Amino acid sequence: MGGNWFDALGGNWTGPMGGNWTDGAASPGSPVFAMRADHPLAEIPVPGDFTATFRASEWDPDLFALTIMPQFMKAKVGTKTWDAAITLPAPDPITQPMIDDLLILAITERPDALPEILQQNQNFQICWLQLLNISRTSHPQTYRLMKLVARCGELAMIILKLRNPTRPRPSQVCPMLYPPVPVPGHASYPAGHALIGSFTSACLAEVVPAHAKALETLAARVGFNRVIAGLHFRQDVDVGLQVGQQLMPFIKQCQLYKDTLAAAQAEWA
Repeated sequence: MGGNWFDALGGNWTGPMGGNWTDGAASPGSPVFAMRADHPLAEIPVPGDFTATFRASEWDPDLFALTIMPQFMKAKVGTKTWDAAITLPAPDPITQPMIDDLLILAITERPDALPEILQQNQNFQICWLQLLNISRTSHPQTYRLMKLVARCGELAMIILKLRNPTRPRPSQVCPMLYPPVPVPGHASYPAGHALIGSFTSACLAEVVPAHAKALETLAARVGFNRVIAGLHFRQDVDVGLQVGQQLMPFIKQCQLYKDTLAAAQAEWA
Protein backbone atom coordinates (compact mmCIF):
# COMPACT_ATOMS: atom_id res chain seq x y z
CA MET A 1 0.00 0.00 0.00
CA GLY A 2 2.98 2.28 0.25
CA GLY A 3 6.06 2.04 -1.87
CA ASN A 4 5.17 -0.54 -4.49
CA TRP A 5 7.71 -2.98 -3.06
CA PHE A 6 6.50 -6.50 -3.67
CA ASP A 7 8.76 -8.52 -1.36
CA ALA A 8 11.65 -6.34 -2.50
CA LEU A 9 13.87 -3.72 -0.88
CA GLY A 10 12.51 -4.63 2.52
CA GLY A 11 9.02 -3.12 2.27
CA ASN A 12 7.13 -6.39 1.79
CA TRP A 13 3.86 -4.56 1.29
CA THR A 14 1.75 -6.68 -0.99
CA GLY A 15 -1.62 -5.00 -0.59
CA PRO A 16 -1.63 -2.08 -3.03
CA MET A 17 -4.46 0.34 -2.46
CA GLY A 18 -3.43 3.90 -3.04
CA GLY A 19 0.05 4.88 -4.16
CA ASN A 20 1.24 1.30 -4.28
CA TRP A 21 -0.40 0.19 -7.54
CA THR A 22 1.28 -1.00 -10.70
CA ASP A 23 0.45 -0.78 -14.36
CA GLY A 24 1.14 -4.19 -15.84
CA ALA A 25 1.35 -2.69 -19.33
CA ALA A 26 4.80 -1.32 -18.59
CA SER A 27 7.96 -3.04 -17.37
CA PRO A 28 10.28 -0.28 -16.16
CA GLY A 29 13.97 -0.73 -15.54
CA SER A 30 16.85 -2.33 -17.36
CA PRO A 31 16.77 -5.90 -18.72
CA VAL A 32 18.34 -8.54 -16.50
CA PHE A 33 20.80 -11.08 -17.90
CA ALA A 34 22.32 -14.26 -16.55
CA MET A 35 25.96 -14.09 -17.68
CA ARG A 36 27.75 -17.32 -18.68
CA ALA A 37 30.38 -18.29 -16.14
CA ASP A 38 32.66 -19.91 -18.76
CA HIS A 39 32.53 -17.01 -21.21
CA PRO A 40 31.54 -13.80 -19.41
CA LEU A 41 30.62 -10.74 -21.42
CA ALA A 42 32.80 -8.76 -19.05
CA GLU A 43 35.84 -10.17 -20.89
CA ILE A 44 34.93 -7.94 -23.85
CA PRO A 45 36.36 -4.45 -23.29
CA VAL A 46 33.75 -1.77 -23.90
CA PRO A 47 34.50 1.92 -23.32
CA GLY A 48 32.46 3.34 -20.48
CA ASP A 49 30.04 6.19 -21.12
CA PHE A 50 31.03 8.61 -18.39
CA THR A 51 28.55 11.21 -19.68
CA ALA A 52 25.52 8.98 -19.06
CA THR A 53 22.76 10.31 -16.80
CA PHE A 54 19.88 8.71 -14.96
CA ARG A 55 16.92 9.69 -17.11
CA ALA A 56 13.85 11.30 -15.56
CA SER A 57 11.70 8.58 -17.16
CA GLU A 58 13.64 5.92 -15.24
CA TRP A 59 12.53 7.13 -11.83
CA ASP A 60 10.23 4.71 -10.01
CA PRO A 61 6.88 6.58 -10.01
CA ASP A 62 5.91 5.35 -6.54
CA LEU A 63 9.12 6.48 -4.92
CA PHE A 64 9.26 9.74 -6.87
CA ALA A 65 5.69 10.54 -5.80
CA LEU A 66 6.83 10.63 -2.17
CA THR A 67 8.61 13.91 -2.90
CA ILE A 68 5.31 15.78 -3.01
CA MET A 69 4.61 15.04 0.66
CA PRO A 70 6.44 18.03 2.20
CA GLN A 71 4.73 20.39 -0.25
CA PHE A 72 1.31 18.86 0.37
CA MET A 73 1.61 19.05 4.16
CA LYS A 74 2.57 22.74 3.99
CA ALA A 75 0.09 23.78 1.30
CA LYS A 76 -2.49 26.30 2.48
CA VAL A 77 -5.74 27.64 1.15
CA GLY A 78 -6.25 30.88 2.95
CA THR A 79 -4.60 30.34 6.31
CA LYS A 80 -5.31 26.62 6.72
CA THR A 81 -3.59 23.42 5.71
CA TRP A 82 -5.82 20.61 4.45
CA ASP A 83 -5.86 18.72 7.75
CA ALA A 84 -7.02 21.85 9.58
CA ALA A 85 -9.56 22.82 6.93
CA ILE A 86 -11.29 19.47 6.44
CA THR A 87 -13.84 18.55 9.06
CA LEU A 88 -15.73 15.28 9.13
CA PRO A 89 -19.28 14.78 10.31
CA ALA A 90 -19.54 12.38 13.21
CA PRO A 91 -20.07 8.79 12.08
CA ASP A 92 -23.69 7.75 12.32
CA PRO A 93 -24.45 5.37 15.19
CA ILE A 94 -24.58 1.82 13.89
CA THR A 95 -28.15 0.52 13.79
CA GLN A 96 -29.83 -2.71 12.79
CA PRO A 97 -31.28 -1.14 9.61
CA MET A 98 -27.74 -0.24 8.52
CA ILE A 99 -26.66 -3.85 8.97
CA ASP A 100 -29.80 -5.13 7.26
CA ASP A 101 -29.01 -2.88 4.30
CA LEU A 102 -25.59 -4.48 3.92
CA LEU A 103 -26.99 -7.99 4.29
CA ILE A 104 -29.49 -7.32 1.52
CA LEU A 105 -26.74 -5.96 -0.73
CA ALA A 106 -24.65 -9.06 -0.03
CA ILE A 107 -27.50 -11.24 -1.28
CA THR A 108 -28.87 -9.17 -4.14
CA GLU A 109 -25.86 -7.26 -5.51
CA ARG A 110 -22.66 -9.02 -4.50
CA PRO A 111 -22.87 -12.03 -6.86
CA ASP A 112 -22.95 -9.75 -9.92
CA ALA A 113 -20.53 -7.20 -8.46
CA LEU A 114 -17.99 -9.78 -7.28
CA PRO A 115 -15.64 -9.61 -10.31
CA GLU A 116 -15.37 -5.84 -9.91
CA ILE A 117 -14.92 -6.13 -6.14
CA LEU A 118 -12.04 -8.57 -6.57
CA GLN A 119 -10.34 -6.55 -9.30
CA GLN A 120 -10.71 -3.25 -7.46
CA ASN A 121 -9.46 -4.58 -4.15
CA GLN A 122 -5.86 -4.42 -5.38
CA ASN A 123 -4.39 -1.92 -7.86
CA PHE A 124 -7.80 -0.29 -8.19
CA GLN A 125 -6.49 2.79 -9.98
CA ILE A 126 -5.88 0.63 -13.03
CA CYS A 127 -9.63 1.17 -13.60
CA TRP A 128 -8.82 4.82 -14.32
CA LEU A 129 -6.09 3.83 -16.77
CA GLN A 130 -8.52 1.51 -18.52
CA LEU A 131 -11.23 4.17 -18.67
CA LEU A 132 -8.86 6.61 -20.36
CA ASN A 133 -7.17 3.88 -22.44
CA ILE A 134 -3.68 4.87 -21.28
CA SER A 135 -0.64 3.28 -19.64
CA ARG A 136 2.59 4.36 -18.01
CA THR A 137 4.24 4.05 -21.41
CA SER A 138 1.67 5.93 -23.48
CA HIS A 139 1.08 8.81 -21.02
CA PRO A 140 3.95 8.87 -18.48
CA GLN A 141 3.17 12.32 -17.10
CA THR A 142 -0.51 11.53 -16.58
CA TYR A 143 0.56 8.32 -14.87
CA ARG A 144 2.96 10.24 -12.63
CA LEU A 145 0.23 12.74 -11.80
CA MET A 146 -2.01 9.90 -10.64
CA LYS A 147 0.80 8.65 -8.41
CA LEU A 148 1.19 12.06 -6.79
CA VAL A 149 -2.52 12.15 -6.04
CA ALA A 150 -2.47 8.57 -4.74
CA ARG A 151 0.33 9.35 -2.29
CA CYS A 152 -1.38 12.44 -0.94
CA GLY A 153 -4.67 10.55 -0.80
CA GLU A 154 -3.13 7.75 1.25
CA LEU A 155 -1.72 10.23 3.73
CA ALA A 156 -5.01 12.10 4.06
CA MET A 157 -6.94 8.86 4.39
CA ILE A 158 -4.92 7.61 7.34
CA ILE A 159 -4.79 10.96 9.15
CA LEU A 160 -8.55 11.38 8.80
CA LYS A 161 -9.25 7.78 9.84
CA LEU A 162 -7.29 8.41 13.02
CA ARG A 163 -9.91 10.96 14.01
CA ASN A 164 -12.28 8.00 14.45
CA PRO A 165 -9.76 5.21 15.07
CA THR A 166 -12.22 2.79 16.67
CA ARG A 167 -14.88 2.92 13.94
CA PRO A 168 -15.45 -0.79 13.21
CA ARG A 169 -15.75 -2.46 9.86
CA PRO A 170 -19.28 -3.76 9.18
CA SER A 171 -18.11 -7.36 9.34
CA GLN A 172 -16.78 -6.76 12.85
CA VAL A 173 -20.32 -5.87 13.86
CA CYS A 174 -21.98 -8.58 11.76
CA PRO A 175 -19.64 -11.47 10.87
CA MET A 176 -22.32 -12.97 8.61
CA LEU A 177 -21.44 -10.34 6.01
CA TYR A 178 -18.39 -12.44 5.09
CA PRO A 179 -16.47 -9.95 2.90
CA PRO A 180 -15.03 -11.69 -0.16
CA VAL A 181 -11.65 -9.96 0.27
CA PRO A 182 -9.45 -9.42 3.35
CA VAL A 183 -10.67 -6.70 5.69
CA PRO A 184 -8.12 -3.83 5.64
CA GLY A 185 -6.07 -3.14 8.72
CA HIS A 186 -7.40 0.33 9.43
CA ALA A 187 -10.65 1.82 10.68
CA SER A 188 -13.70 2.14 8.46
CA TYR A 189 -14.38 5.89 8.36
CA PRO A 190 -13.93 7.55 5.90
CA ALA A 191 -13.56 5.04 3.06
CA GLY A 192 -10.11 5.05 1.48
CA HIS A 193 -11.07 3.69 -1.95
CA ALA A 194 -13.74 6.39 -2.25
CA LEU A 195 -11.43 9.16 -1.05
CA ILE A 196 -8.51 8.27 -3.32
CA GLY A 197 -10.83 7.49 -6.22
CA SER A 198 -12.65 10.80 -5.97
CA PHE A 199 -9.34 12.64 -5.58
CA THR A 200 -7.95 10.88 -8.66
CA SER A 201 -11.05 11.65 -10.73
CA ALA A 202 -11.01 15.33 -9.75
CA CYS A 203 -7.36 15.53 -10.75
CA LEU A 204 -7.81 13.78 -14.09
CA ALA A 205 -10.80 15.98 -14.88
CA GLU A 206 -8.28 18.83 -15.11
CA VAL A 207 -6.32 16.82 -17.67
CA VAL A 208 -9.22 15.46 -19.75
CA PRO A 209 -12.27 17.59 -18.88
CA ALA A 210 -14.36 15.86 -21.53
CA HIS A 211 -14.27 12.72 -19.37
CA ALA A 212 -15.12 14.47 -16.08
CA LYS A 213 -18.56 12.84 -15.70
CA ALA A 214 -17.27 9.35 -16.48
CA LEU A 215 -14.41 9.83 -14.01
CA GLU A 216 -16.82 10.95 -11.30
CA THR A 217 -19.07 7.97 -11.99
CA LEU A 218 -16.14 5.57 -11.79
CA ALA A 219 -15.09 6.88 -8.36
CA ALA A 220 -18.63 6.44 -7.04
CA ARG A 221 -18.85 2.93 -8.52
CA VAL A 222 -15.57 1.80 -6.96
CA GLY A 223 -16.62 3.26 -3.63
CA PHE A 224 -20.04 1.62 -3.59
CA ASN A 225 -18.56 -1.74 -4.50
CA ARG A 226 -16.82 -1.62 -1.12
CA VAL A 227 -20.24 -1.29 0.50
CA ILE A 228 -21.56 -4.25 -1.45
CA ALA A 229 -18.50 -6.19 -0.30
CA GLY A 230 -19.41 -5.55 3.34
CA LEU A 231 -16.26 -3.53 3.98
CA HIS A 232 -17.91 -0.13 4.54
CA PHE A 233 -21.11 1.53 5.60
CA ARG A 234 -22.69 3.88 3.06
CA GLN A 235 -21.68 6.97 5.06
CA ASP A 236 -18.03 5.92 4.95
CA VAL A 237 -18.11 6.07 1.16
CA ASP A 238 -20.21 9.24 0.90
CA VAL A 239 -17.80 11.15 3.13
CA GLY A 240 -14.76 9.66 1.38
CA LEU A 241 -16.03 10.92 -1.99
CA GLN A 242 -16.55 14.38 -0.53
CA VAL A 243 -13.10 14.54 1.04
CA GLY A 244 -11.43 13.59 -2.24
CA GLN A 245 -12.97 16.69 -3.81
CA GLN A 246 -12.04 18.86 -0.82
CA LEU A 247 -8.36 17.94 -1.12
CA MET A 248 -8.03 19.33 -4.65
CA PRO A 249 -7.48 23.02 -3.75
CA PHE A 250 -4.57 22.01 -1.52
CA ILE A 251 -2.67 19.76 -3.91
CA LYS A 252 -3.07 22.50 -6.55
CA GLN A 253 -0.85 24.69 -4.35
CA CYS A 254 2.05 22.23 -4.72
CA GLN A 255 4.61 23.19 -7.35
CA LEU A 256 5.35 19.57 -8.22
CA TYR A 257 1.67 19.02 -8.91
CA LYS A 258 1.46 22.17 -11.05
CA ASP A 259 4.46 21.16 -13.13
CA THR A 260 3.28 17.58 -13.59
CA LEU A 261 -0.26 18.70 -14.41
CA ALA A 262 1.04 20.97 -17.17
CA ALA A 263 3.14 18.13 -18.58
CA ALA A 264 0.15 15.75 -18.40
CA GLN A 265 -2.11 18.21 -20.17
CA ALA A 266 0.50 18.54 -22.93
CA GLU A 267 0.26 14.78 -23.50
CA TRP A 268 -3.41 15.22 -24.42
CA ALA A 269 -3.03 18.40 -26.48
